[in-house]
Amino acid sequence: MDHIEVYLHPVGCPKANIDLEKAGWALEQQGFKVVAVPTGARAGIIFGCAFTDDAKRESIDAVLELAELKRDGKLGHVIVAGCLPEKYARSACLSLPEVDAFVGNTWLDSLPTIVRDVCQGRLQVKTWMAGPFGWGRHVERSAPRTSPWTRSVMISDGCDNACTYCSIPDMRGGLRSRDAVEILEEVELLVDQGAREIVLAGQDTASYGRDKGGGGLPELMAEVAARFPSQWIRLSYVNPDNMTSGVGDAMSGHANICNYIDMPIQHASPRILAAMGRHADSEALEAKIRSLRRAVPDVALRTSVIVGFPGETEEDVERLLDFLRRIEFDLAGVFAFSPQEGTPAAALKGRVPADVTQARVVDVMSTQDEIARGRMERLLGRELRVLIEDAEAGVATARSQYDMAEVDRVIRIADCPARPGEMIRARIDSVSAPYEWSG
Repeated sequence: MDHIEVYLHPVGCPKANIDLEKAGWALEQQGFKVVAVPTGARAGIIFGCAFTDDAKRESIDAVLELAELKRDGKLGHVIVAGCLPEKYARSACLSLPEVDAFVGNTWLDSLPTIVRDVCQGRLQVKTWMAGPFGWGRHVERSAPRTSPWTRSVMISDGCDNACTYCSIPDMRGGLRSRDAVEILEEVELLVDQGAREIVLAGQDTASYGRDKGGGGLPELMAEVAARFPSQWIRLSYVNPDNMTSGVGDAMSGHANICNYIDMPIQHASPRILAAMGRHADSEALEAKIRSLRRAVPDVALRTSVIVGFPGETEEDVERLLDFLRRIEFDLAGVFAFSPQEGTPAAALKGRVPADVTQARVVDVMSTQDEIARGRMERLLGRELRVLIEDAEAGVATARSQYDMAEVDRVIRIADCPARPGEMIRARIDSVSAPYEWSG
């Protein structure tokens, strides 16, 4: 039997790439051949993100690139899967006629069948929207062709927080925590495939276990760290509203848990936080962060904030700036509010003009850049264990435990013989550029 060649297009979303790896494994189990380039493939599949306007544009651009190859006869069919079709499939059918099938998160289990139907001309409808969220059966993951040393594991999917600006519950459903045994089995698979770093991910990892009534995130962190003592274990997407003190205790108790947390605060004005549907105020947030730093003094904190939320005033922005100066986050992403279709925030009055919002983005980023540089200078002279990400012409690019792959700071190391994926010791000599050290 001839294998149907399928191309899986990588995207920027870590969660989408997890589904992409699962799709690769599921397709191979059904006799498909996953190829590295789209040219000549019978089908190209992209897992489209719909979380922000920028993510949607990036996904649509990638779809249009595959569609152009299809028009030129260099690619057989185009299939879009994941969050983008889950939210927009019916309208996308009209606006993207080049796409042969839209497979939302509610139908991922049937992806191999749908791909085969598309390639063999048997597909009857272009939109698939019914069924449970996610992969409803056991699905393993194929190893990525690039950076196999850092892998993410979804410890939960969906979200119950109901933030007014966010459409994740519509695209991913409510909170569904995975069994710890299943998570450990997946981590073991990734370690066997060469993973040196495991990122525990979810829409809100802090809420892990709440829907099951069993152990929560601290217990899971400790179990994964104890089972895999040679791997870095890293936390991402920790909603500080739901974070408990046990997270810091687990981190301080296991040397291989990275002293790093990605915790999106979104704002610090009590009025704006309430309008966003966030449960904690700035005082509660500050108390939690200070408690965490008492447990783990050198913890690196990344956050994200939204400016230009409907009704935001200059006083609200000053509250946010004051909070950032007091807390001194190591890293922060600053985003302009963009209304997401179907969310309560999209219907709020008091929309902030675009030029005012952009000016506020610049102000907050400028303040945060100064804070970040000061935090970076605290590491000068220290020797750190680092993971080599890239090496070219004798200069290596590396990360320490204090930074997430692809989004945070890097260390440039001259005359370094180490290869990508290796861990070595390096001393931080200088801050050589914004968000970059030399070692």
